[in-house]
Amino acid sequence: MATETLSREPKEQQILTAAKELFLEKGYAATSMDMVAQRARASKTTLYTRFPSKEALFAATVKAECEARGMVFRPSDFDGVPIGEALYRIGRRFVDLICSVEAVCLHQVITGEAARFPEVAEAFKRVGPDRIVAAVADYFAQAKARGQLDIEDPLFAAEYFLTSLKGMPHGDLLLGVRQIPSEAERERFVGNVVRMFLKGATPR
Repeated sequence: MATETLSREPKEQQILTAAKELFLEKGYAATSMDMVAQRARASKTTLYTRFPSKEALFAATVKAECEARGMVFRPSDFDGVPIGEALYRIGRRFVDLICSVEAVCLHQVITGEAARFPEVAEAFKRVGPDRIVAAVADYFAQAKARGQLDIEDPLFAAEYFLTSLKGMPHGDLLLGVRQIPSEAERERFVGNVVRMFLKGATPR
């Protein structure tokens, strides 16, 4: 199944990789554009031409991580796929994303620095959660039009579905009181969420 992944030139990808490593290692405040340029082996001119500020670079890093995990997609990507299977695939991608070491660390960085840098939290929400919710809502709207889902508000349904997929496991991960769920645990958890969601959203 195709996903909408932006193709990037090697230098841009090199910069994003360096930025992600530094944001995870040092946090947002302690990471400088000079550090990123040095680790990426790029000139500051090259860096600032592509990313005019640290906030823009941070947002691009979050966006790239969501794309790499398959959370940028079109409703047509699931044409011909049964609704239960489509929801499971979306759910697994989402759970694999939020339970990854990188995403957990990034979330902790943002939570710890949001009070000092509210623009960072806003950038994260705009290119991360908001973008994911919009993609799922678009799919739900199409599924509703096809008679596959009986829902009044696709946006609310998308938020409800994704929030259910976070659940206690994700909260425990952020607190550092549990290990990343195994493949079998994630498969079982997503399957249970999808079944419960469809019980309330399937036309009768």
